[in-house]
Amino acid sequence: MKEIYNKIWELARPYYEKGRPMDIDHINWMMGDAILVCEKEGIDDSLLLPLVILHDVGYGVGEHVYFDRNLKGKHMEEGAKIMRTLLEKVGYSKAKIKRIQDYISVHDNWIYGEHEIYRDDLILGTFNDLDYTWMATPKGFPALMKILDYNKEEMIEFLDTNEKLENRPFVTKTVKGFYESYMKDRRAEID
Repeated sequence: MKEIYNKIWELARPYYEKGRPMDIDHINWMMGDAILVCEKEGIDDSLLLPLVILHDVGYGVGEHVYFDRNLKGKHMEEGAKIMRTLLEKVGYSKAKIKRIQDYISVHDNWIYGEHEIYRDDLILGTFNDLDYTWMATPKGFPALMKILDYNKEEMIEFLDTNEKLENRPFVTKTVKGFYESYMKDRRAEID
C-alpha cells in the first residue's frame, strides 16, 4: 500500500477506536480489497482509497446505532468534516479533498432511497459494492449477525434478498466476484 494511505490510516485510526467495535477490521479488509479492485479495474486509487479509509470516521464522535436513518446522516456529516482535516494534514490535493468530501457526505444515502448516485459514479459505486461485500467476509458476517441478532441462515437470507442487489447492482466484475466467492464460503459453513 502506498505510504500516503498508511499516513491517512494512522490519522484516522483513533476515530475508529472510539467508534463501532467492528470498524477497524472493516477498514483493514476494505483497504486490501480496494487496492486489488483499483489494480484490476483501473480505478483511481487516489480517490477510492481515502474514501475507503475515511468513510466511517464520523462514528468516532457520536452514537453507534446501526441502520438508523438519523445517525447515518450525522456520521456522514461529521465524517466529511473530519476527513477534510486529516487529508489537509497529509497535504492531499484540494480538488481531490473536495471530491472525497462529497463522496463521504453521501456514501450511505442508500438509506434514504437514493440509488442512482452509486450507478452513475464508478468510485462511489465501487465503494458501495465493497462496503456491502464486507458483510459476507469472514469477520464481517459474524459481526453483522451479532448486530442484527441473526443466525447464519437468516444472515444469508438477509444478504440474498437485500435491496442493494436490485437497486445498486455491482459496478465492477471484480467486486461482484469477491462477493460471490465470500457468499459461497458462508454457504459452505452451513452445509
